[in-house]
Amino acid sequence: MTLSVFGHKNPDTDSICSSISLAHLKNELGEKAIPYALGEVRKEALYALDYFKVEAPQILKNVKIEVKDLSYDKVEALSLSSSILEAYNLMESTQVKTLPIVSNDSEFIGLVTMQEIAKSLLHQHFNTIHTSLSNICKNLDGSVLVNCNEDIKGRVVTLSFGMDSVMDILKEGDIAIVGDRYDIIEYAIDAKVKLLVLAGSTTISDDLLGLAKQNGVSVVSVKSDTYKTSNVINQCNFLSDIVLTENLVVFNENDYADDIKNTMLNTNFRAYPVVNNDKKFLGLVSRKHLLNPTKKNVVLVDHNEYAQSADGIEQANIVEIVDHHKIGGIATDVPMSFRVMPVGCTCTIVYQMYKENNVEVPKHIAGLLLSAILSDTLLFKSPTTTDMDKKACEELSKIADVDMESYAMEMFKAGTSLDKYSIEEIVNMDFKEFSMSGKRVGIGQVFTLDIDSIFAKKDEFLSYINSTDYDMLVLAITDIIKEGSYLIYKANDSVISEAFNVDANQGVFAEGVVSRKKQLVPNLTTAVNNM
Repeated sequence: MTLSVFGHKNPDTDSICSSISLAHLKNELGEKAIPYALGEVRKEALYALDYFKVEAPQILKNVKIEVKDLSYDKVEALSLSSSILEAYNLMESTQVKTLPIVSNDSEFIGLVTMQEIAKSLLHQHFNTIHTSLSNICKNLDGSVLVNCNEDIKGRVVTLSFGMDSVMDILKEGDIAIVGDRYDIIEYAIDAKVKLLVLAGSTTISDDLLGLAKQNGVSVVSVKSDTYKTSNVINQCNFLSDIVLTENLVVFNENDYADDIKNTMLNTNFRAYPVVNNDKKFLGLVSRKHLLNPTKKNVVLVDHNEYAQSADGIEQANIVEIVDHHKIGGIATDVPMSFRVMPVGCTCTIVYQMYKENNVEVPKHIAGLLLSAILSDTLLFKSPTTTDMDKKACEELSKIADVDMESYAMEMFKAGTSLDKYSIEEIVNMDFKEFSMSGKRVGIGQVFTLDIDSIFAKKDEFLSYINSTDYDMLVLAITDIIKEGSYLIYKANDSVISEAFNVDANQGVFAEGVVSRKKQLVPNLTTAVNNM
């Protein structure tokens, strides 16, 4: 079982660092875990990752159920050069009605169905075949005595009558079936048939074998009698003539289950081929496989609400949540580990988990944990800061071998530059959605040391914020030095005034308001409820 560990959308330093650190702990404890990010890694987190030489986690698009998560049938594939009888026998032994046909490189080509096999046997031209010596020997339990050409194509003639008749009908290039009639065998070799099939395990002299080789006549000896050989040899034909290649519906293993379900409802195939990105055949999927899919196992950090999590989270198996926010609306079908603590940062909890499990914290992990706690607590200036956060930073700074305050300021400086971001990117940089008294409320927060650059574009920010479809939207521009936030909002002034005890106007400074979790969200919730 592989665990996917990730934080919220628009991930901040805590989401990135807690994902990496918790995944590392899981791996140390013997579980396979991979950290992911639900969006582009921001400058502050990149600074921490670069400083401690840690690779950024891969971006995860969603956790929707994909075809690869379905227990689809791993069916043996055949090639175009396989025989019809081989396909039929495989269908009978495996109780399937559809078989895939692939190239020598396992690339999917088409399908063979029991229906197509039946049609081929009913409507085939019984006097001609196109196959190989190998197919004939495999299907008729035979052996090659002379091999002049592996590819066999021509008219089939059963030599079960007198010599005069044989002389009238036998032609060069024919495929002749004969028993232990040596005069006819010698005549067929002289006539330069393409292939001589000796029924009933008939053997011939070395002289005749030499003559056959000289005349370019391939010779095989089969165990079955003339009658059975005549009937079965047509079933030795290559599959290439009956392969379905057009109007097929083929699914990629990365296709979403919801999408293929809709496709299946609008088509009427028994089974659908599954391929990878290189078009290599993987198996066959049908409607029954949609009934009990294997859900992705995920661990959520730094959030516990559907709106903030990965797309498709409702389709995933949430096995654990580690968070420091209020409890949201996530519900699960089975019990899970749920750890929420009133501390300033998720990484404080993750560090505690290392200690509880007696797992040593390596320097690079200590650096990431420290970076996240310093970021979320604004170097202990945030009201969310607890003694547990401070103690963790003291211990982690020693392991990471950094000066806490100077490192924090350099990290803040690297992370608060907004020069290269658009208005939309800044608003959504650290953005979360909430439901307050039935209203859809969005709260974005950015930390910067350059407030003037924001206010130079205040009208543009207002224009974008007012264009959104949120009932309310508040952008908090938090000044780390002044320990407060400037507010640009889409809301009634009365709500902002009541929530933050200010004379509301666009860009008003809310002194001491630095925490979304402990100040922005609860204050706005109360104000909205009082409307």
